[in-house]
Amino acid sequence: MILKAKSLPDDKAGYKLQVYPTIRRANRGFTLIEIMVSVSIFVIVAMITTGALITISDVNRKAQAIKIAMDNVSFAMDSMVTNLREGGNYGCGVVGAGGTPCTVNVPIVFESTRIGSGCNSNEKKYMGYRLFSNRIEVGSLCAIAFTSITEYTPITSSEVNITKLSFYIPTIGLLTPRVTLVVEGQVPGKTVTNFYLQTTVKKI
Repeated sequence: MILKAKSLPDDKAGYKLQVYPTIRRANRGFTLIEIMVSVSIFVIVAMITTGALITISDVNRKAQAIKIAMDNVSFAMDSMVTNLREGGNYGCGVVGAGGTPCTVNVPIVFESTRIGSGCNSNEKKYMGYRLFSNRIEVGSLCAIAFTSITEYTPITSSEVNITKLSFYIPTIGLLTPRVTLVVEGQVPGKTVTNFYLQTTVKKI
């Protein structure tokens, strides 16, 4: 407490001195409760922010994985479409045996008419596509007459699970031969992403 004096006029003569108290609050720091509340709020905000960042990171990684997987599948589809379009005599297991869908255990085989096939002048190039161990594979054969394709190479990544590969070949005798291609699969992860692709290829 601080005492202050103030001069006031007196009725009789001169002035008189009046004293009154003034209270000044002393400077003080934070209390323990205030510090605990502040720290608690900071921890909660930090946890929420960290959780949001982790979620965003997971979503980004998932999106990148899906993009890479679908780019790989798109490459395989483009390869099959290009070769089928420039091919002929489509068949399931046997060249020219159209009219039936090529299932899991029966590859589609056809005669390739692409220039620069790598075969001798007296040979024809035959190609085939099949599903093996959840991957799409391609095979080729240079021969005077088709026998069978024994060597195949995967064209899809092991990070993609192809669950179905079907080729639907219409009955022989159509004016414009064509093949309907169906691909189904999954991109593994915490959340499995399924995809379904279908296209029809006509011989050029």
